[in-house]
Amino acid sequence: SLRTIDYIPPVLQAIFLNSNCFEHLIRLLQNCKVFQGQLDCLAVSTIQALTAVLHKSPAAKEVFKERIGYAHIYEVLKSLGQPSRELLEELMNMAAEGDHVSVGILGISNVQPLLLLIQWLPELESHDLQIFISNWLKRICCINRQSRATCVNANMVIRVIETLNFHSSLHRTCAENLIGLQGSLGSQSMSSEELHRLIRLLRTNEPKQSHPYVIPVMRAILAMARKQGLDSAMQYFNLSPSMAGIAVPPIHKWPGSAFSFNAWLCLDQDQVTPDITSKGGGKRKQLYSFFTGSGMGFEAFITCSGTLVVAVCTKREYATVMLPEHCLCDSLWHNITIVHMPGKRPFGQSFVYIYVNGQQKISAPLRFPAMNEPFTSCCIGSAGQRTTTPPPSQIPDPPFSSPITPHRTSLGGILSPASWGGLLGKSELITKLISAGTQDSEWGCPTSLEGQLGSVIIFHESLQPSQVKALYLAGKWLLVLWTRIPLCYSKYTACTDMINCIGGLNVLFPLLEQISFLSGQVPEKSEGETIPQELVTPIEGDWVVLSSTKASEARLEKNIVATFILMIKHFIQRHPINQDNLIHSHGVATLGALLQKVPGSLMDVNVLMALQLLIEQVSVEKNVQLLQQMYQHLLFDFSIWNRGDFPFRIGHIQYLSTIIKDSRRLFRKKYGVQFLLDTLRIYYGYEVYLCGILDILFSLLHTSPTRDQLFLLLFEPGNADILYALLLNQRYSDRLRELVFKVIHLGSEEELIQLLTDVLLCVMWKGLERFDDAVWIERGQVFSALTKLGISNELLQPSDEIKLNLLEKMLEWTVTDNRDTKALPTHAENAFRLLLIVQDFLQAEGLVNSNLWTEKLLEELVTLVDSLSLWYSAGPEWIKLSQVQVQLLLGFIGQDNLQVCAMAAAKLNTLLQTKVIESQAEACYLLGKLEGILSRSIKEKTETYTFLIPLVRTLVSKVYQLLFMNLHLPSLPLTNGSPSFFEDFREYCSSDEWQVYIDKYIIPYMKQYEVNTFSDGHEHMALYWKDCYEALMVNMHKRDRERGESKLKFQECFVEPFNRKARQENLRYNSMLKQLNSQHTATLRQWRAAQLYLTCEQGPWAERKQNPIYWKLSNVENYSRMRLKLVQNYNFNSHQEASDLRDNLGMQQTQPSSESLLLEVVKQVKVSDMEDDILELPEEDTTAGEEQGQKEKLVLSEECEFITLIDVIPGRLEVTTQHICFYDGSIEKEEGEHHNIGFDFKWSLSQIREIHLRRYNLRRSALEIFLTDQTNYFLNFNKEVWNCQSSPGGLSVRNKVYSRILSLRSPNIYGTRSPQELFKASGLMQKWVNREISNFDYLVQLNTMAGRTYNDLAQYPVFPWILRDYTSEELDLNNPAVFRDLSKPIGVVNEKNAKAVQEKYENFEDPLGTIDKFHYGTHYSNAAGVMHYLIRVEPFTTLHIQLQSGRFDCADRQFHSIPATWQALMDNPNDVKELIPEFFYFPEFLENQNKFNLGKLQISKEVVNDVVLPKWAKSPEDFICKHRKALESEYVSAHLHEWIDLIFGYKQRGPAAVEALNVFYYCTYEGAVDLDALTDEKERKALEGMINNFGQTPCQLLKEPHPARLSAEEVVQRQTKSDSSTLNLFQHLPELKSFFVEVGISDGVPIVKAVVPRNQSRSFMSQGSPEILVTSLNCIIGTHGWLPYDRNISNYFTFIRDPTVTNPKTQRSINGPFAPGLEITSKLFVVSHDAKLLFSGGHWDNSIRVTSLTKGKLIGQHVRHMDIVTCLAIDFCGIHLISGSRDTTCMIWQIVQQGGVPVGLAPKPLQILYGHTDEVSSVSISTELDMVVSGARNALHLYSVNGKYLGSETLKYLMYFLYGFAYFSLNLSISPLAMRLPIRCISVTKEYSHILVGLEDGKLIVVGVGKPAEMRSGQLSRKLWGSSKRLSQISSGETEYNTQDSK
Repeated sequence: SLRTIDYIPPVLQAIFLNSNCFEHLIRLLQNCKVFQGQLDCLAVSTIQALTAVLHKSPAAKEVFKERIGYAHIYEVLKSLGQPSRELLEELMNMAAEGDHVSVGILGISNVQPLLLLIQWLPELESHDLQIFISNWLKRICCINRQSRATCVNANMVIRVIETLNFHSSLHRTCAENLIGLQGSLGSQSMSSEELHRLIRLLRTNEPKQSHPYVIPVMRAILAMARKQGLDSAMQYFNLSPSMAGIAVPPIHKWPGSAFSFNAWLCLDQDQVTPDITSKGGGKRKQLYSFFTGSGMGFEAFITCSGTLVVAVCTKREYATVMLPEHCLCDSLWHNITIVHMPGKRPFGQSFVYIYVNGQQKISAPLRFPAMNEPFTSCCIGSAGQRTTTPPPSQIPDPPFSSPITPHRTSLGGILSPASWGGLLGKSELITKLISAGTQDSEWGCPTSLEGQLGSVIIFHESLQPSQVKALYLAGKWLLVLWTRIPLCYSKYTACTDMINCIGGLNVLFPLLEQISFLSGQVPEKSEGETIPQELVTPIEGDWVVLSSTKASEARLEKNIVATFILMIKHFIQRHPINQDNLIHSHGVATLGALLQKVPGSLMDVNVLMALQLLIEQVSVEKNVQLLQQMYQHLLFDFSIWNRGDFPFRIGHIQYLSTIIKDSRRLFRKKYGVQFLLDTLRIYYGYEVYLCGILDILFSLLHTSPTRDQLFLLLFEPGNADILYALLLNQRYSDRLRELVFKVIHLGSEEELIQLLTDVLLCVMWKGLERFDDAVWIERGQVFSALTKLGISNELLQPSDEIKLNLLEKMLEWTVTDNRDTKALPTHAENAFRLLLIVQDFLQAEGLVNSNLWTEKLLEELVTLVDSLSLWYSAGPEWIKLSQVQVQLLLGFIGQDNLQVCAMAAAKLNTLLQTKVIESQAEACYLLGKLEGILSRSIKEKTETYTFLIPLVRTLVSKVYQLLFMNLHLPSLPLTNGSPSFFEDFREYCSSDEWQVYIDKYIIPYMKQYEVNTFSDGHEHMALYWKDCYEALMVNMHKRDRERGESKLKFQECFVEPFNRKARQENLRYNSMLKQLNSQHTATLRQWRAAQLYLTCEQGPWAERKQNPIYWKLSNVENYSRMRLKLVQNYNFNSHQEASDLRDNLGMQQTQPSSESLLLEVVKQVKVSDMEDDILELPEEDTTAGEEQGQKEKLVLSEECEFITLIDVIPGRLEVTTQHICFYDGSIEKEEGEHHNIGFDFKWSLSQIREIHLRRYNLRRSALEIFLTDQTNYFLNFNKEVWNCQSSPGGLSVRNKVYSRILSLRSPNIYGTRSPQELFKASGLMQKWVNREISNFDYLVQLNTMAGRTYNDLAQYPVFPWILRDYTSEELDLNNPAVFRDLSKPIGVVNEKNAKAVQEKYENFEDPLGTIDKFHYGTHYSNAAGVMHYLIRVEPFTTLHIQLQSGRFDCADRQFHSIPATWQALMDNPNDVKELIPEFFYFPEFLENQNKFNLGKLQISKEVVNDVVLPKWAKSPEDFICKHRKALESEYVSAHLHEWIDLIFGYKQRGPAAVEALNVFYYCTYEGAVDLDALTDEKERKALEGMINNFGQTPCQLLKEPHPARLSAEEVVQRQTKSDSSTLNLFQHLPELKSFFVEVGISDGVPIVKAVVPRNQSRSFMSQGSPEILVTSLNCIIGTHGWLPYDRNISNYFTFIRDPTVTNPKTQRSINGPFAPGLEITSKLFVVSHDAKLLFSGGHWDNSIRVTSLTKGKLIGQHVRHMDIVTCLAIDFCGIHLISGSRDTTCMIWQIVQQGGVPVGLAPKPLQILYGHTDEVSSVSISTELDMVVSGARNALHLYSVNGKYLGSETLKYLMYFLYGFAYFSLNLSISPLAMRLPIRCISVTKEYSHILVGLEDGKLIVVGVGKPAEMRSGQLSRKLWGSSKRLSQISSGETEYNTQDSK
């Protein structure tokens, strides 16, 4: 029967509901195990039945939820086993209330079954079902914004994350679908908790792993961030239900003269369009309605067709203006502004202006209603009531519509482009008047807006078009543009905002780290997928600049690293806060460092393109700082880009060149040539880099338009020279050398040789003026040298060619010389000699190399001989000349070169024709030579024959007779012009007749002739060359000698400057590398620090396995100088090896030898008397202070050492006119040893509280500077003296620095010369005597003044042992016997020891007389002693181990038990250790929290762990508490001055010390040794070490006995006598009385803040002194006069009311508005310490506002939180403010000071603190302890500074009682004071004299001690006569307030 149910009418639904049908159906399911076979069908039918009953009935759904609940039905269904697909589909049908397939049309009607399905997914064994469901879910949530909003509001995101946590049981596709679903829901809205959980999902079990979901989650986050740009990310009011809407409280008086409305809205189209024509049948969707009781007012609505109508209703008529042809129902976001402007003059016309998306669309006349009645019915987006309005209690608060909870955000929609038409012409068409009351029938019934409403602002003035535009552009970053805003409702969030609530953008970087661990999982690319063509990087030319479109980004997302970069891009897009966050958290540098770790395989062109989009986005945002960081850490960091493939690398370089081209000037400075050269050198090697430079230089010199400038530059000394130096370096390859030569000579090798030849030629020809033999010997040497070089080396060009080259040129020049008209005989001689050399050259080397017979040589020779023949027309020279000429010509003819041959033949022919041949021998010579050439030519068939025939013919005809040819050669063809001679002679040559003739007659004569003619010449030339060679050798030896000198010269002129430059360059390069390296380590260190937050317990990446936490002592201290705070020790060392060393080696041997040597050294430097420091202010410095207002100037800079417990850091101190700065100069800093980046610090001079002169190693060379925030710095200076005119003795560096700082000092530093004077001036002694300060504080101050410091273990503060009873079960502080005798040194507290000590003193005699007598060889305070006590706390553990040479001391000698330590002191007179301050405040040092292995005691074998406490102490805290009480006890108060005398007073030295048995080894006293007298560095270091170990006695503060302290009774007597001291109410808790004063603010308005500022700036009687500040709920501020108890004036206190409070005209108030629905409490307000500034939170725009109380106006407004600021607090020193917010974060802000006066807040927070998952409700900050505490929820928890839980108290919501809690626990100290009304605020006055209590009814209750003295008559008027205040404004605490509950 169940199956038939399909639809149930509403009547039946009601019947079913009343008859408990749900219970029956569920029971049926539970009991259906019987139907085993049909189990599934039954389940399906049951779900169908449920669906039918719930169908479209909200009431039924509520009943089902309450009675059964979906969790229960889930359990029941699960118990049935694995579900079938049908069952799951039925659940889907239930969600859609119809067929799940058509859910796209139906939408989601019931979201609960979906949550059930999501929860069920991990339980499903079928992967197919998992995928089926997850697919469907992903699809339906993307249908439209409405369905997404429904899912988001049902907390589906959290459900999905919970399911994803079971990732082992989910199929990968199912998981990816769910993550995709997350992405689309998140783009709608993402709360901080959801984002936090999504990130936490990705935590891995082991470090360096990547989570399987990292890639899909990253893509989902990118999808969210992308959709949440400005266009769509809006948190909106969902006003879809017809009853929804926003009710606005009544407005009693409209504050302005006009009405403007601005809102973002988004409307979907109606599913069913009604018949619009039917009159009144429709409905009007209300945008707003503001009506008076009589029904007049403003209204705007949207018709069914989506048209906007603006209406004004007056008594008689209902006037409307319509915006036609604009359909607003288009599912897009629109910004609508409506401005009603009344007429300027009486009866002037009123107008309405309508704007859409910032553009005016219409203006039309429209009545303006009378505004004199209260607006009682005010609604936004709601049908509302017309004339009645609910009482305020029923107005939803905060005003959200029902489906949305205040923290849920719904975002979406896209702003429509402003594409509508212009203004409409005639106003008649759009204006309409009907009579009042008929509007419903005309326009339809009012309903809610039925859409989404974004931010809404209503102004009571008319907006100008520019303001409307600004409002539209402000979009989601809506700031307050005008302060006159009565109403403002706006809500938004997006994941881009929420990231700021869980840790900022740093939270995303671990995703990138996980990508780096994706070993081998290269990003998913489907096979065959390629980068689209247009994205492939061109190898040539420029980079293609991409435009950022969704499509182009989608391609890039194939690469997961690119996805990450795009994600960052979308997070900062149009988001100034995220951009700031990225800068502030060093995000860009971190991104760069992490990208370097990504595997090269993942780095491809997509990454580059994604980065390009990121950088372009930042450019568009015009964020210069961020852009520069992007350039530095990403784009120009080649270590990121120098991996990956070639296209990737070349693409990067092309992209760089593209952006540099656009703005060269911008990049040149930082990324210019030098940067690029360095990059080349780092990444591509030195030689590659050099070759590249030389190549560029070469091409520039060749082609550059500026080559002339380049040449000039190179010719400057020291530029081109460098190139020569490069040639010297053996490291470089030949390629480099070639390049150098190319650059030097700018050409090929040939050109180079040519150049060298020319140089040589010039020198050897033109350079030698004379013409004698010697000159020719010199010239000859060049040829000899070339020959020599050619034999022993392979030359670039063979030596014979070089010689040829030279000869050709020489011939050329000789020809020129001889041609000259001025030619001299010497020139001819020269020429002749040259000719012989050429002849010799060709005859010798020309035989080997025929190439030397060149055409040029021939030409020059011929020309030369011709010119010479003019000189030598006869005589022997002429004969010689012609012989040489003929020989040379014959030689040329014999060459294979036809050209040469032809020329020579022609020349010889000419010669022969004129020549007379008389000698037979000569004729034979000519014929023989020619015949040889001829026959060779015939044999080889060359063309030479052709040229030779004419010559032969001429010759034969010449010598026919002479050689008897007619006889010997009858057959010789005729030479006289026979045409066939050519052919005939060729044949004839081969005849025997000719051959015999030549061989027999011609050849022998020819040879003879050669010998006779040329042998002399040969010999002559041989001798000449020999002489040349010898001369060369002689010269070479000489040159070798000279070479040394020239080498030196070269060295000096070339090599040295080059080396100098090279050294400088290397220094620069190395320091640049060092800087890069230190930047990189700093970045990694900052990232590690950020990771510590991310992975801590509350962090988004909290480690799944929590690591053990270790602690170390922080150096921060509170105002009582207690170092209380432990901080986490991230570099923990268990020191196990130190424990092992101790156990293996047992006790350590001491080495006395070195000590005795030292004593010898000490004797040399002992000082007998001590001088005082010279402290004079240098005269010229007195003006320095006046410059403060002017520009900051450097005053001095000195080298110094910064002394900390662990380290001595060398560095430099700089003092300017406004700041004091220290720059860390240690090497570790550069190598990144320290956690912070070095120890640099910088403080404003106004922050210096005190400066003390200090000793370091017994020298007066140090300063200790104390700042207002309780930090202190110990600086040690060199001892050298600085001479100045005013003091001839000179000042030490330390005193100079001290004087300079004092001369610049602000009024708050006091400086005196000596500790004694300081002590006297402070008045502390009198305060202590009068019991105004505690014993503990007094001892701390004494230690500080006497030079004891926490910064130097040798001068650690000293505290006394005060008890002797460590064994009793209970400690009785009233029994004097439990206390130690404070009048004796600790060494002789035990009487038994006194005698031995006395004897030791008397018997001691130093033979050398340098060591004075002493009672004790050790000291009561030394470094070893401090480490002994603090061994369990780092850093003292490490220091102890260092002192013990790397091991722990043996257990028996360690501090393991307090009773045992006391006993050892009593037994051993040599152990005289006093205590340290930690025994009175620091319980942690008694516990071995770090679990160090401290060994076992030898006898008992007991393990040393925590310190054994006295029996009377139950815990370390209990010990400290009781020990502190003992210190403050009456006994100690009465005797402490005796101990002070011993340590700081008159018994410290001199006879009184001897008498008191209080003399220590002389080395421990100030001024005992002068370390600077030791010149040997080693000895001095050893002595410093000895002083350190021995201990140092404090400075002597008193030379006379210290007075005793007054008893408690004496103090009370004094107080009653004295005039003006106030009683501390905490010391008189049982005697409290309450009084009330009228503050004057209207009755019944609660007081939300009453506070007395810390620094009162003026005396009581001056007018308007802001002594007490009161703020009431209506935000009115009063600053009232206040004087605590003074018996001369009145009984209890005096209160002078601020007269401005009562007068409405003078009232000062805080500018609102506050956030709707926020309770105004005192924690929203904070006052600066001087009461000049009021900081307030809780404002609607999430701002912190700063109001000046003196001016009474707003001076600052800071919007950084993502939600309302809920609480503020200020620190004790007034430096920092902390804000907590609904966005779950806290922010720390710096209060800006000028001249020590607060003037406002810094524009950005110093620090953002994350970790809460809920609204922060209370905060507190302690700058001095470097701590912040924040809380949520309603309980009071008490923790110690170190987070130890001490107790809790649950608080009632409203407090009617005043409670008092005891110190160290939460026990009530007094019975509560009943206040009869709820308490709104409490504060305690600064002198603890009164408690101010603000009540609900506006009364201010003052609680004080009820012991006033009698009032003296007449005193009051006498005191006040000078004041203009009327007595009526003065309350004198006489009106007592009855604190008993009036029942």
